[in-house]
Amino acid sequence: MKKVLLTACVALLLAGAARAQAPTVNFAQVGYSTLTTGTTGGAGGTAVTVSTGSALQAAINGNRSNAPLTIYISGTITPANSPGLSKIDVKDRNNISIIGVGTSGEFHGIGIKIWRARNIIVQNLNIHHVNTGDKDCISIEGPSDHIWIDHCELHNQFQGIDQDYYDGLLDAKNNCEYITYSWNYLHDAWKASLCGFEDTDNYDRKITYHHNRFENINSRLPLFRFGNGHVFNNYYSGVVSTAANSRMGACLKIENNAFVNTRNPYVSAYSTQDGFGDIVGNQLVNSPFAYSADTRVLRACAAVIPYSYAQVLNNAADVAAVVIPNAGVGHLGTVTGTARPRESQNFRAYPNPSQGVTSFDFVLPKGGSISIGLYNMAGVKVAEVLNEPALSAGLHSTTYTNPSLAAGLYFCVVKTEQGVYTHKLVLE
Repeated sequence: MKKVLLTACVALLLAGAARAQAPTVNFAQVGYSTLTTGTTGGAGGTAVTVSTGSALQAAINGNRSNAPLTIYISGTITPANSPGLSKIDVKDRNNISIIGVGTSGEFHGIGIKIWRARNIIVQNLNIHHVNTGDKDCISIEGPSDHIWIDHCELHNQFQGIDQDYYDGLLDAKNNCEYITYSWNYLHDAWKASLCGFEDTDNYDRKITYHHNRFENINSRLPLFRFGNGHVFNNYYSGVVSTAANSRMGACLKIENNAFVNTRNPYVSAYSTQDGFGDIVGNQLVNSPFAYSADTRVLRACAAVIPYSYAQVLNNAADVAAVVIPNAGVGHLGTVTGTARPRESQNFRAYPNPSQGVTSFDFVLPKGGSISIGLYNMAGVKVAEVLNEPALSAGLHSTTYTNPSLAAGLYFCVVKTEQGVYTHKLVLE
């Protein structure tokens, strides 16, 4: 049962202003990619939409002047529509954005390699089951700098295949730097994200991982050799071997992450020279350390983070509620990825905990659309509370009843034209 009531109840408005804010979801670009020249990709330039690998590669190759260029992907890029190509090469090119349209931008069986390139943005793409070329979903090879990989879904297969059948989901090697990986969903893989190809790949790589969702993966989240990394507000679940693995003198700041059912959340393993970690504010749930001769305690370093990030930093206890519903494709709001979520506008769900009947109050600062969905801990949408294409500005209320939902923790995801935010809801 649901109903939408319009009211001008001043008392409720005043009460709403005093309520505690839900965890903030902020999609702004932060991290190492923002330093020095910054990373803008094709912003301000021309745009083209493609649906085949051949057309995509032609658009990249044709940009010989390196003028800003945005390439939108509408459809599925495959080896079949990329004849003569084993991968999509962003090579010897600068100032390019490659962005999926809605949820239609997909690469099936072929990946992207960024090398000898700078100022590159890859957003909102589903890339999976890559078994051609380097067999990476996305690989970055130096000299390359100022790269932002954001809101992508990268996956292959974990169980039931050999560990070398596919390679990495998101790898960086040689002299690449000023890179941010944010709001990506990496899952179902033996090898997730490598930084430094081998123990002789010595370079001061500078890479930020934040608000990514990592699930059902063996290891490399990340495997980080040399250089400096910042790993914050990531959600880990079902990691079998090692999660963050700092090696060969690397210093990682590992901050406010949530580790659930994860073996060896942060260690130094499998190199002759250990790496180091600056460990701050993480949450570990059923996530033990299993030290051995080749898997060692992560010794301390004092990381220096040279950029501001307080505006996007969440508490570890809020990471699941923030990351699970918002990582991966389909969350940018517009095809160009310019929509940015803001803090909640006087939203509450009550009673909380609830016993099957929940009321929702919310204030729209401007008239427009709103949707409210319930998601479980696995990030699966289990109920639609509200989907209204046009409501006036002001206070609104709705009541939702679903006695079939199991007891437990859910995430209420509210999407308006002003932004996206989440709220925890406990059902008893």
